[in-house]
Parts: sequence; C-alpha cells; structure tokens
Amino acid sequence: MNEPLSLLTAFLLGFMGSIHCMGMCGGIIGALSLSSKSKGSTSQIFPKPINPTVLQLSYHVGRITTYGILGLIAGLAGLWMSSTHTNTGLILRSLSGIMLILMGIYLFGLTQSLSWLERAGAGIWQRMQPLTKGLLPVSKISQGLKLGAIWGFLPCGLVYSTLSWAVVSADPAQSAALMVFFGLGNLPALLTLSIFTEKLNHFKQHIAVRSLMAMGIIGFGVWTVVAPWVVIN
Repeated sequence: MNEPLSLLTAFLLGFMGSIHCMGMCGGIIGALSLSSKSKGSTSQIFPKPINPTVLQLSYHVGRITTYGILGLIAGLAGLWMSSTHTNTGLILRSLSGIMLILMGIYLFGLTQSLSWLERAGAGIWQRMQPLTKGLLPVSKISQGLKLGAIWGFLPCGLVYSTLSWAVVSADPAQSAALMVFFGLGNLPALLTLSIFTEKLNHFKQHIAVRSLMAMGIIGFGVWTVVAPWVVIN
C-alpha cells in the first residue's frame, strides 16, 4: 500500500471516529482531570501539583503505545500468513479493503455493522478491566501511563477494524505506524474534551466535511480491493 496515503487514512479514521471514542473513553478522561484537581496530584519527580493536561497526556501515551504494539503484532501475523501461500496476501488485502469500505459507511452513520467487533472483544476486556482498580484515582504520571495502556484494550469496533486493516500490510513497522496514526487522529478531541470538543464536533458533523472524509476512506478501500487484481490481470 502507498504508505503516506495509508497513514493519512488511518489518521482520518481516528479523527472522524473520535465522537465514538469520546463515548467510550470520555469517562476515564474526566476522572483523570477531576482526580488531579481534587487530590492536588504530586509525585516524587514532580513535587508540585501535576497539571491535569499532563496526566491526560500520560494516559494517551499509554493508550497509543498499546495501539502500536497491537499493530506490530497484527503486522507479524500478516507477514506470517502472507508467507504461507502465494495468494494469501491478495485475499487479506481484499478483506482489508472491504473493512475500510465498511468503516467509511459507518462514519456516514448509515450502519452499525462494526458493533459485532465490540461484542467479540468484550471477553478480553472483562479480563483486563480488573487491572485498572488499583490505578484510580490517578495522581501520578506512571498511573496514567499504565491506565492508558490497559484502556487501549477497550473493545472498540473502529480499533479492531483498523487492526484488521493493519494485518494486510504484512509489515510490522507499517502496521504499528497505522495504529499509532489512528490513535493520534482521535487525540485532539479526547485531549480537549471539555474545551474544544463541541466546536470540533460541529466541524466533523458538517455534512460536507463528513461526506468528503467518509468518501475518501471508502475510495481508498475500493482501491485497496481492486488495485492488486488489476495489476495481476
């Protein structure tokens, strides 16, 4: 795949899907801010109260790090599958393109077809969630990093869909980069949840903006499916 275009698409997926992300992660981000204000957060390294934004950044660093590691694993899986059979890479690419098309339609708000992925990941999250109990309330950067790393496993259709797309690159570094750019895409809305989110949401909900970005993702998905078969023929 064209790497710059792939990374841009991953960023747009995160950016346009951040409304969904706010619904799933908004609570923990609010808790980070409130715990900092109420506890006067301090640490051995930073004797002064830790700024709420710093705590939030630590959470997002942990979250995006988990995305990157999952992307690395997906890339390794794709590399292994591609090496087992000549046409496996083409089949994976076609499936990846279909997932991109579904994600684009999902961003249009016309389908909830990705919700089954969230249900599939619920079992994993049930095992991960107990690990967060000792990390709340968050008062240290190390707690924010750990909490974000765990929260990266939260069942999210967009995350899982992007992971399935990352598999097809059969390149661990590229797959990790795709997931990192996806995480960076939803960072603006999540990091500015209480300040800029309303204006950002109005911008993303504008029919022209939403249509343009969703159509771009769908177009990239169609190209992902069709391009290799055209080259073969």
